[in-house]
Amino acid sequence: MSFLPWPGRTRPDAEAVVSAEGVVAAAREYGMTGPLSASDVFDAARARVPAALKAVEVEGEHLALIVASAAAVLDPDLVVLGGGVGKSADLLLPVLRRTLRTLGPLRPKVVAGALAEDAVLMGAVATALDAARDMAFQRR
Repeated sequence: MSFLPWPGRTRPDAEAVVSAEGVVAAAREYGMTGPLSASDVFDAARARVPAALKAVEVEGEHLALIVASAAAVLDPDLVVLGGGVGKSADLLLPVLRRTLRTLGPLRPKVVAGALAEDAVLMGAVATALDAARDMAFQRR
């Protein structure tokens, strides 16, 4: 996703748009002020703060564009949202799914990952365990 172009931005890639930085930038664009994190924006959206709701809606639309782009090339049956995005799937999935229906005929199932923000850590641990297992059994 880091290299998927996203024109019209200071940092012209999709990751800048759908990252925590992108969520905060959208929230500020719609009127939120003060120190903000993506988690703060999602919490404010759950509390029905209008600027946060709009930022989350835009984030869901952006994610739908990325999913549609990936689906056009890869045609996956399933897309799993991880990290902070997956943790906020309760807010993002309705918008993402609604927007995805308007973007083309390919509509993979989109779900939140069970590992949330620990997905990368758990993947690293699994990779290390696989490597250790291979090394241990190759030496026997």
